[in-house]
Amino acid sequence: MSDTRRSLVRRSAALLALTAATVVVLFAAYRGVHDTAAPLREETAPAILDVTAARNALREAGAVSREGPGSGGFRVQIAVANQSLARAAEAGVLGEPGLRTLETVTGLIVSFSGWLELADRLPDEAPLREAYLHYAEHMLTGSGSGSGILERLDTLQTGRPGPPEEGGVDGQADVLADQASFGWPLRAAWALALLGTAALVALLAETQVFLHRRFRRLLNPWLLAATLTLVLGVAALAVLAAQTHDAKAASRADLAGILAASEPAPGGAGSRDTDTDSVARTIRTTAEEVAADMRDTDWRAGLTGLVPILGLVLVAQVTLGVAPRIAEYRYRSR
Repeated sequence: MSDTRRSLVRRSAALLALTAATVVVLFAAYRGVHDTAAPLREETAPAILDVTAARNALREAGAVSREGPGSGGFRVQIAVANQSLARAAEAGVLGEPGLRTLETVTGLIVSFSGWLELADRLPDEAPLREAYLHYAEHMLTGSGSGSGILERLDTLQTGRPGPPEEGGVDGQADVLADQASFGWPLRAAWALALLGTAALVALLAETQVFLHRRFRRLLNPWLLAATLTLVLGVAALAVLAAQTHDAKAASRADLAGILAASEPAPGGAGSRDTDTDSVARTIRTTAEEVAADMRDTDWRAGLTGLVPILGLVLVAQVTLGVAPRIAEYRYRSR
């Protein structure tokens, strides 16, 4: 085998191997960004909004129950809370620990509602009515003991710091942070993908120069096409991945705001100072904002399957660019 043919074979093998490696890493990098988009959009975000809605409805129930006996207006809010928690349980964001917490909270709501029912049957001036309302409020807030309904839901949403053996648990906010993050594995994957792309472009350019010197042709159109396909394809995928990451980050910021808005004001669970109407409006607004942020992530995730096709196109272009030159030089003398 002549030196020229040997050089062409080596370059062809290097181009194909580097193309395969770059496409594999690019596939992993692009998929890594989009794999968490659907869970964030369809599970985590709705679950956070549902738990927030349940907390808000329970505080509203406590406030309504103090407005006067016999109205039973709190029952609507209790029903809203139960429905919201049922939807959050279906999402299963925190797995078995989260389901156990929601089951416990659902049981406590039954007792909370029972105290409100007893208070609702008594006249406003009855001392026992105030006692029942006090028991209901204590069950709702827990007074810092960690056993109240709102305290349990707060832990469900924000978690507790520390290792599990010391009582630390992850909350919905932690899951959201993981899904919206661009951690070091993704950074490493994209760095390798871009590094492989740069190396492949350099090797394609060097092969063009080699072919020009040996075969006296200005440009190899197939290798030029491979270079353009590679650069444009990787640039497009990088832009789409950045858009999805930005959408997840924006959704996380929106949901962080709703978590802060759901915190009770100093007036307590049974007070209108908690401004439940404002929280309800914020929940609706946040749901619309998250839906708008994440609207296009589904079709961008669907483009993941095009990455291997990009690799096949590049392999075909490289092969069509180099293989004829290898065959052509077979019959040339040194």
